Amino acid sequence: MSVLIKPTVSNIINLWFSVDTPIRQYKIKLNPDLWGACENTNRHFAPPSKKRQVEQYRKSDKVAFAKAVQQELERHKSTINTRVSKLN
Repeated sequence: MSVLIKPTVSNIINLWFSVDTPIRQYKIKLNPDLWGACENTNRHFAPPSKKRQVEQYRKSDKVAFAKAVQQELERHKSTINTRVSKLN
C-alpha cells in the first residue's frame, strides 16, 4: 500500500495537525519531503491569529500554514531543478 500524498492544503492540514497514529507515522515515513517542509515551516511560522499554541489555531491559521508549506516545497523544488540544470 503506497501512500504518497499530494501537497494540497487539505492533505497538509490532515498530516500536520492530526492525532499521532501508526497510520500517520506511516504517511510521514513515505513522504519525507512533505514532512520536512512542514517541519521547516513550523520553525518560523507566525499564524495570522497570533495564537501561540497549535491547539488554539483557527482554520485560517491552518490554511495559512499549509500554504506556507506549499511555498516551501516550491522553493525546494526550484532549488533542486537549478542544481540539476547546472550539472547538465
